[in-house]
Amino acid sequence: MDAQFPSLPPEFQQAAADAAKEDCFGPPAEPCLCFCLHCQREVMSDQMWFQPALKKNGKVDGFWMCPTPNCGGAGFGFDIFPVDPDHPANEGWHSTDDDGEWEEDAEGEGEENETGGVDSYDPAEPEYAELDEMEEDDDIEGEEWKLGLQPGEQPPETPEMAESRRRWEKEQERYDAADERPRWIDRSDEPDPPPPSTWSDEEIPF
Repeated sequence: MDAQFPSLPPEFQQAAADAAKEDCFGPPAEPCLCFCLHCQREVMSDQMWFQPALKKNGKVDGFWMCPTPNCGGAGFGFDIFPVDPDHPANEGWHSTDDDGEWEEDAEGEGEENETGGVDSYDPAEPEYAELDEMEEDDDIEGEEWKLGLQPGEQPPETPEMAESRRRWEKEQERYDAADERPRWIDRSDEPDPPPPSTWSDEEIPF
């Protein structure tokens, strides 16, 4: 993908183009549908754009940014991943359904009582009450009766849930608004990074 920088000073144009091509987190040549870990939205890789960062002595580096307005996600394969699990960029990542199977088995086992039968769920029992307090599950379908609710009825929103919802809504408003991110960043006044360590293995005190 050829990056273009119409607002960048002319003397930095070539350096920025080179930095965009050399960045290991640039989007692939073949566009693909991706998921951004920051904004939690699906985006197309060919909509990513390079944000140059101007440094001392005319040097330029930068970041390949998520196309969602005002999102802080950056880097294909770093914050932004293909949704296709078989995409080469996802190599090394894997998921498993073992946890779900284990939970189903655990729920179905129960504990035997003195007569050899299996005890039914009793929320008044201390051990069941303790488990209910330890594990919060948003999915209460089929278990509404435990909370004194009718089938399909949702529990009232707690203050914590309301605050979380307001934060999420405010964040979504920013992602749907005009993009305020600068097209390039001036870091020419930042100090140089410290030189790499010259210590040998023998000098490391541990």
